[in-house]
Amino acid sequence: MRIAIVSTAIALLSASSAVAQDWACSFPGQRVDDWIRGQMFVSGEGQNITVFDSLINEAHGGPIPAKVTANNDKRLTAKWTLKRIEQRHGFAPRIDYTLTYLKDTGRANITAIAPTLEDYNNSDRAGGNFGASGTCKPR
Repeated sequence: MRIAIVSTAIALLSASSAVAQDWACSFPGQRVDDWIRGQMFVSGEGQNITVFDSLINEAHGGPIPAKVTANNDKRLTAKWTLKRIEQRHGFAPRIDYTLTYLKDTGRANITAIAPTLEDYNNSDRAGGNFGASGTCKPR
């Protein structure tokens, strides 16, 4: 009985000391209508994070959950998918995103893969791979 009480107290203390982290990420050179946007926000802790940018806002009206594939002292890597995204220059039935943030340096990389992108300007383009480098800073 005593062990159970002590274990419960330790678990509650650990949970209450967990601090959510928020980052603001900047990817210079991205246009306001690119598949990767110039500003992104990441919030959460551990395996529970959300991502948000202006494209996510257009599609979902707010932050969406991302799957964390790595979150340790060195890096945060998260993945998410947007579906049925239409912009003035194209349509993507699905776009798979991966964000990697290196905590020691603040550097960040993001990729977007749209296997069947319909580019209205280049009708012969069958898909799209996009990437950007930038930084993330705690907010």
